[in-house]
Parts: sequence; C-alpha cells; structure tokens
Amino acid sequence: MRARPLLHRLALRGSAAACLLAAAGPAAAQDAANATPIPPSAGIRVVVETPGPGSTVKARDNLVEVRGTAIAAGEEAQRFDVMVVLDVSGSTRYPSGADVDGDGVVGENPQEGLYAPGEYPPDVLCTDPDDTILAAEVAAARTLIASLRPERTRVGLATFSGAVDPETHLQRSRDQKNAELQAPLSADFSRALAGLAAVLQRGPHGATDFSAGIRLATTELAGLPGAVSSPGGDAKKVILFLTDGTPSFPIGRDDVEDAGDLEAAVNAARLARAAGIKINTYALGTNALGRPVAATEVARVTVGSFTPVLEPGAIVAALQGVSFANIEDVAVANLTLREDTPDVRLNPDGSFQAFVPVREGNNRLLVNAVASDGSVANVELAFRFEAAPQDSRMRERELDQLRQLNTELLRHVEAERIKREKRRTRVQKEIEIRSEP
Repeated sequence: MRARPLLHRLALRGSAAACLLAAAGPAAAQDAANATPIPPSAGIRVVVETPGPGSTVKARDNLVEVRGTAIAAGEEAQRFDVMVVLDVSGSTRYPSGADVDGDGVVGENPQEGLYAPGEYPPDVLCTDPDDTILAAEVAAARTLIASLRPERTRVGLATFSGAVDPETHLQRSRDQKNAELQAPLSADFSRALAGLAAVLQRGPHGATDFSAGIRLATTELAGLPGAVSSPGGDAKKVILFLTDGTPSFPIGRDDVEDAGDLEAAVNAARLARAAGIKINTYALGTNALGRPVAATEVARVTVGSFTPVLEPGAIVAALQGVSFANIEDVAVANLTLREDTPDVRLNPDGSFQAFVPVREGNNRLLVNAVASDGSVANVELAFRFEAAPQDSRMRERELDQLRQLNTELLRHVEAERIKREKRRTRVQKEIEIRSEP
C-alpha cells in the first residue's frame, strides 16, 4: 500500500513500452486470429476484460479502449477499505495555485495581489472560492473515488480541524470533537461523494488536529467501539491523510505548534499501526519542502508513505499515485502497428484503462504489468477492428479526462524535479562559498 514514486512510474512506463515493441519482433506483421497467452511470472497476473479475444470491435475512430486488472501475488481475493481524511482547517482557504474548477481563471490571494483597496474583504483569501486548497483536496478525493471499483473497495470520508476560542486561541471546550465522519465505509461511493459536496459547502474552519482525524479514521477501519461503519473483515486498511499544515491542537493554543500536538498525532498513528492500518500522508504547500515532522512520522510509524506536494493544486494528480494493490505500472502497445500508447490510467486498486491506436482488420495488443516486487506479466490479445459511424462522445470525454490527469501528473513531476535541482544548486553554491579559504 505504498505510493508509487511519480518519477519512477513515468520512467518505467516509457521503458516498459519500449520493451513491448522490442518484444514484437518480425512477428508483429503477422496477425493472430485468437489470443496468444504468455505465461505470467509467479508474482503477478493480468486479466483483460475488454476487448475479448477474437472479438470484433467497432468504433468511429481508430482507438480501442482496453480495460482490465493487474493482480499481484496474494492479492487475488483482496478487498480494500480506504478512509480519505481531509484537513478542513482555516488555512485551506488559501489559493491552491491551480484552476481547480476549470473556469479558466486561477484564484489568487487578493491580500497579496494588485487589487484595489476594498475590492475584497480582509477575510477573503482567494479570489475564486472554487480554487482553494480545500477545493483541490475535494477534487483529488473525487478523482480518486472515480478510479475505484466498488466490488473491490469501500471508501469512507472524515475531516479534521478544531473549534477555536478567538480570545484565548484555545479549544472552545475541553471535550470538543475535532474530527467529523462525513461518510462511513461503503461500496456505495455516492455516500462519500455527497460527503465531499457537504465539506465544500461548509468551507474551511478552525485549527488543525492530526490526532483527531487519525483516531476517527482508525475507529471506522478497525471497527472499534463507536464505529458507524460495518466490519471490513480481512480487507486491507489504509488512510489517505491530506493536510496543508502542522498539528496545532489538541494541546495549547492554535497559533503555537506544541510538542504535545506532535506526540498526540504519533500516538494516534501507533494505534492505527496496531490495528493493521497504513497511513499515506500528503503534505500540501511550501512547508512540504522541510519534510514536516508530523506528516513524515505518521507515515513512518505505520509503514506508510509521505508525499510532498509543493503546489497544492497538484494533489489531484499526486493522489492518483497511490497503490493499494502492489502494482507498480501497466503499459499497453499495439504489436501490429508497433506503437505504444501514453493514454494509460492505472488505478489504485490495480484496475487499468487504456486507449490504444488500431488499424482496420486484425490487431495484436500486448499488456505489460509490473508488480511492486519487480515481478512482470505479459498478456497478448488479438481482435478485429472495424470502423463504424457511431456516437463516441462519452468515450472522448473519458479520453480527455485521462490525458488531462496524465498531463497534470507530468507537470507535477517536472515541477518537483526543477525545485529539487534549484535547491541542490543553491546549496552547492553555499558549500563552495563557505569552503573558500
């Protein structure tokens, strides 16, 4: 249940595609009438659901959609219980740096920009409320849910913050609840989606209590007393924890990061680990550069992963990098055309979707999958393609969404690479300066 490193995943996809085409050899010119299975390794297998072997596919354009599932060894009957835990504290009112709502305008902080005095009230921190950090978190969760399959995964939703007394900066009451269950674990994803809509409508508020969010999610996943969710049995349990800050509650003032706040978060993580739960943390914003202790420790204690997301708006792409199913990557190529496709989407549960270029007549495809332990499996599939005038607007929308997500992922990776290089160069200069006699 670790997040796939984005740079490695993209590099792997390119090399995997090259291997696929090389494997085609001279035989790529000879079309097969039926599928030719290639025995998989012991560590992984691939099931292609569509198109079927030997079938005839008709479409308006020369693209065929391929759907299937890659299954790592020991994961055949595996189900997943996933709690998405969102930071809804007051700081999530700030701009995410991305056009989250896709209206062509990126929200900015009017208190820092060139805006006329009084154009925005002092408490407005983003000119487009649909481009805030909270909006980006919600969009990321929605995209994640859309990629999952209810037959394998249950999803729940929780939020955390903490009501603050404006005069003392302390909690309003000693027994207040700083986390809320928005949707219990369910294979009916509409419940989590409704919860996300309610979170966005309610908006950011309060302080930041890591421990409350972790404990509530643990209660639901482990079926502890007070849980609303039904027991998940042997399902793998994971928390996806999104935050743009550091814990400021439950100890002391909300404007002071106390050692007790960190201790409470780590203790909550230990409870999660004892219940067999892994926590993947995502730190949004510039503070991610310093590898914030709370977010990294929570992940470390539970043997989860820590992912820094310097531009909060990139969380939509970054969250897709998580893997529950121990599948590293999937690549697809048309052996007949000797072309691979970049339009592949690997979902966290191991299912995948690809749009592959084809030609009239017989086509041979090869699906290549890599497990987290390095095991590789290949499945070859033969079918016939016939061009046919039909409405494919829904498929075109799916392809556009897939390409947009992959583009955002690439942009996120490149931004991370550039910032790392600038940081390395800056530090190297300091080293040289300070090393001079």
